[in-house]
This record gives sequence, C-alpha cells and structure tokens, in this order.
Amino acid sequence: MADSKVRGAVGAAAAIVLISRLRDVQHLPRLVLDKGSPTQSLRILASSVAIYGYERLVAMILRRLGLTRMPSTLAAMLSLFAALRTVQKVQGRQSSDRLAELLKPGVDFLGKWMGLFLAPPLASLDASIARLPPYSGKVWANTTALLGLGWGFTHAAAGGVASSLVPADKEPGKSSYTATPAASPMANGNSQVSQEEAVRRSWVLLGAAGFLGVACSPALPLVLHRPFGILCEMSTTVCSFSLAKLLPDAIQRVLHPLVACAVSSNLASRFVGPVAPYFDEGKGVGDRFFQWLPAAVTGLGVRMYNTTGLWLDNADDFKCVLATCSASGCISILLTTLGAVNPASPLAVPAPLSLPLLHRSVMSALGIEGSQAIGPECDPKLAVASILITGCIGASLGNSLLNAFPAIFRASSPLVRGVAMGCSAHSIGTAGLISLGDTEAAAISGASMCLAGTMHTLVLQLPGVVSGIRSLAQLKAA
Repeated sequence: MADSKVRGAVGAAAAIVLISRLRDVQHLPRLVLDKGSPTQSLRILASSVAIYGYERLVAMILRRLGLTRMPSTLAAMLSLFAALRTVQKVQGRQSSDRLAELLKPGVDFLGKWMGLFLAPPLASLDASIARLPPYSGKVWANTTALLGLGWGFTHAAAGGVASSLVPADKEPGKSSYTATPAASPMANGNSQVSQEEAVRRSWVLLGAAGFLGVACSPALPLVLHRPFGILCEMSTTVCSFSLAKLLPDAIQRVLHPLVACAVSSNLASRFVGPVAPYFDEGKGVGDRFFQWLPAAVTGLGVRMYNTTGLWLDNADDFKCVLATCSASGCISILLTTLGAVNPASPLAVPAPLSLPLLHRSVMSALGIEGSQAIGPECDPKLAVASILITGCIGASLGNSLLNAFPAIFRASSPLVRGVAMGCSAHSIGTAGLISLGDTEAAAISGASMCLAGTMHTLVLQLPGVVSGIRSLAQLKAA
C-alpha cells in the first residue's frame, strides 16, 4: 500500500475530481446503455461473447488434436474468415454478409478496445527489464539499431515485392473502401455529449471514487479494500487508454495510447499494492483484460472478410498481397536471426533481447504466442515492447520511406502502401494510415498484417526452425 503522504495527496486530488465531476453521474447508465437503449448493448454483449466462445472452442479442439504449437487465436481468426467465405460461395454474398453483420457489434467493440487488452503485458514490463542482467550501453545501442534497421529492411522488402507485383492497371489513390463514420457530438440520444465522451466521463468519475477509496482504506472495513483496489486499477486502465486517444494523431504515432495506458496501469497497481494485485492468477484486473485479447484477434477474421474486394477477389491483387506477406514473414525472421541472434553479427545482442526481436513486425497477440513457442528465454513482454516500438516507427516513417525512392516503390498505389505497412508495422501502422485519411491502404494493411502474421507463425512451426534459432543463440533445446 502507498505511504501515508502519497495516499493523502492522491486522496485529496481524487476528492476534488469527484466533487467537480458529480454532474457526470447522469452518464453512468450509458456505460451499459449504448445509444440510450439496452438493445445495442445486448447485441454487443452477445456477439462479443459468441466470438470469445468460438475462440475458446477452437483452442479446445486444437488441444484435443494435440496441435498445441498452433496459436488458437490465429486458427480461430482464419477459420472464421474461411467460414464466411464458404457461406458466400455456397449460399451467396447476401447470406455471408448477414452473418458478418450479426458479429459486427462485437467485432467493432473488441477492435476498439484491443489496445486495452494489450496493456497488461506492458504494464509489468518494468519487472521483465529488472530481471535482465546489467547489459552494457553497447548492447542497448545495438538493440535500438536493430529495431530501426529491422523495420526499415522489412518495410523496404515488402514495398519492393509489392511494387514489382502490383497490377499495372490498378488505379492509384482511388478508394472504394468506406470507413466507419465517427459519432457526432450530438449523436446517440444525448444533446450534450457523444456516447464515447459519456463513457470517458463515467470512468473518470468511477476512477476518482476508486482512488479515494484506496486512499481512505485505513479508515474503511477490510472487506472494502479489495473492491476499491479493483475499481481503482480498472478505471485507470480504461481512462488512460480512452483519454490518450484524444491526443493529436502526430503525438499518438510517437506516444501510442497503449504506452500511456500501460504506464498509468503500472502506477495504479503500485498505489493499490498487494490488496488487489493487477495480475492475480487469472483473477486480477490485468488478467481479466488480457483474457479478451484472443477474442479481439479472432474478430479480425470478419474484418478480413469485409475487405476482400480490395485484396482477394481480384487474382492479381491477391497474388501481390500473398507473395508480399509470405516474403515479409520469412525475411523478417531471417534478418533478425542473422543480425541479432547470430553471435558473429556485429549487432548481435544476448538471447533475452534478440529473441523477442524476432516478433517485432507482427501483431502483439501473435508475438506473445510466438514468444511462448520459442521458449522461456523469449519474454512475451519484451516482444510486445519491440512490437510497439516498431509500430510507432512505421506509422511515423512508413510512407516517407516509400516516397523517398520513387524509382523503386510505387508509392502512389494504395495496394503497395497498405501491404508494406501491414507487413512491417501491423495495427499501429494501420491506425497511422487511417489518421492520414488513406482508408483504402488502411483496409489492405489490416488484411496484410493478418496474413503476414500467419506466415510468421507458420515459419516458426516448420521443423527445425525454432531449434535452429535456439542453437544459434547457444541455448539448449526447449
């Protein structure tokens, strides 16, 4: 538990916020009444639970079949996409669209809060770093260089392959993809604030109550200590992520909301202390949020289906995307293995740092499962950190790299921009394209990051790959 001075200062600040925001009590019902009605909330709940249950079912089937090395999130995502495509082929597009529409509320909800589900591993990153040996400045400099150079080579390779294969008659810049419109400030049945703003204000109010309760815990019955601690941690994680998304896009490309969320959650868990651990054998706030990450990734299968017109239905487009994602997945692993894991490399770093870098260009959920496949020396938290940094680099510099070499890259093509970003900078790069208004490239990037992650996972499943990487890192067989 925090010391008395810190507790007193935090309690005073929480009391001020609570009193000043009391009028926001009116928004609390909107936490469960989306658009002022329970109907939409029930649709979100039902479809989210259905997606969650489907992923759990796929995981159980894989365990029964002994396919424990295959990530259940990847299998669930691809099988959901395949199911929708099968329905389309058998019963027509209208039937598959209806099925996708039934899942849409849950897919949108889980996708919107995916960063929230990714925050828990990063919230405990400091503990992972503390367990590392005291490496020299040269080791950390090499690690930094590997992150930058690794992204650059992967992005350039993906852009080069895509540029060589993109159909010549593809109209550059013409978008057939429609982004989901943002809610207006007067929408959703409230004349003053939007649904998103009402949710933010509600969580700020609950957070103030939680912090005040923790600060006053010495004067409260013991039975209330844990509930107030849980409320404090949960509201901090939600509020920090939600409020950080209000930052300008240029700032978010450097200070991603996930970073702000992870740091804030770490500080809140320190303030609460052992009375309500953030990770508590599946019962903590961090555990609960993290348990929804596989469902959020599974929902990407529906998003892939909704954008097939941009990358799959045309044979030449699909050839370009598939070849680029396959090449990118192989090149990324090969470059990191030779440049970081290989002891003979001038940029080589110790295994606890080099192994997580193998996953820097795939989405976090697959990076976590890929880390577990490589072995205990590959910390998933460090993998997520490398993924986050790589994504921020890509979101900031991705298009600039392509535009700097017009003789090599066809940067005018949304197919090239999208597939290069998805293969090298995953969801953060995709969000960067959306913020620039490049919606068609963003849709292609979303599908590409799924396909590139799939190839990355399949390469690691090949016989001898993981054992070869571990041998090169001078580690025993897992």
